[in-house]
Amino acid sequence: MNFDPSIFLSLAFLFGVAANFRAMDGYTFLRSLIGILEPKVGVLFAVVLVTSLFSPVILNDVVILILTPVLVRYAKQFNVDIAPLVVAEITFTNIASSLTPFGNPQNLLLWQASGITAEEFVLGAWLPLAVSAVLSALALYIFRNRLGGAREFTSSVGARLPLVYLLLVGLTVFVLDAIAIPTVVVLGIAFAMGLPFTLRIRGRLMKEFDYRSLLILYALIAAVAVAAAIIEPVLVQFVSPVASGSQPYSAAFVGVVSNVISNVPATQLIIGTVSIGHRVAPLIAVEAGLAGNITPIGSFANILALTIVRRGGLPIRKIILLQALIGLVSFLPAFL
Repeated sequence: MNFDPSIFLSLAFLFGVAANFRAMDGYTFLRSLIGILEPKVGVLFAVVLVTSLFSPVILNDVVILILTPVLVRYAKQFNVDIAPLVVAEITFTNIASSLTPFGNPQNLLLWQASGITAEEFVLGAWLPLAVSAVLSALALYIFRNRLGGAREFTSSVGARLPLVYLLLVGLTVFVLDAIAIPTVVVLGIAFAMGLPFTLRIRGRLMKEFDYRSLLILYALIAAVAVAAAIIEPVLVQFVSPVASGSQPYSAAFVGVVSNVISNVPATQLIIGTVSIGHRVAPLIAVEAGLAGNITPIGSFANILALTIVRRGGLPIRKIILLQALIGLVSFLPAFL
């Protein structure tokens, strides 16, 4: 059984970074950035750009929680189809968050289990993700004009503090990781760097910390780790080709399993059964991240987005169908 208990503390720090960002009014910052970009590139590609820029640095779930309500209001106010907007958000959040070892929980699992550096992780993942982003953008382009031209939209960014904090987090993680500081310590420092900025709004920080999602994630990881240990003799024959990076088997295995039990548990199933090397870790991250684009249960971010849309009184059936189509296109580079 390959399992590092410190992963629980690392995840808590990662959620803490996200909570700091939200407490600094990251909501207003990202929402208004959409407003600035919308007149220039259209609302669809404004969503693409914002999710692509910020998902590698904060949890993909955070981007979904912030932007989906904005898209629901936009669709209602201007009577436009919300499906391509939400599909663009989900697709590029999953793609972009797969680039860095701290963009989503499954990458953190792989980062910590393999011992790969943050720089190696990015270098190993960027090419298939870039290809996926291009293919997905081309597939979504036909919807750009259907959504109409620029509309009145809040465009004042306001405080830049959330952006400054994320830049500091990214710089700190890569610098400290390069000098072989343990992952859990690196993330702890990244979280602590935000505390001086949120000192006077400690209550808001506590409110923004997503304890519920973190506990659910803990339960999933622990359950899968135990299950992997129990069935390891049977499971190892199926997982070993993934650990060696054998294609097309690896992408197909991760793609199927991720869309049965979601990509975070699927990743834990793999690293709980076999050892993952430096070369393979970013490849599995790409496969798991892109697999999350296909079905609603492929990624927790997808479930969050669909839940918010449904609560907003809009239909989700078209989103699910379009997501499956775009998701299959975006997944093709996982076979590279």
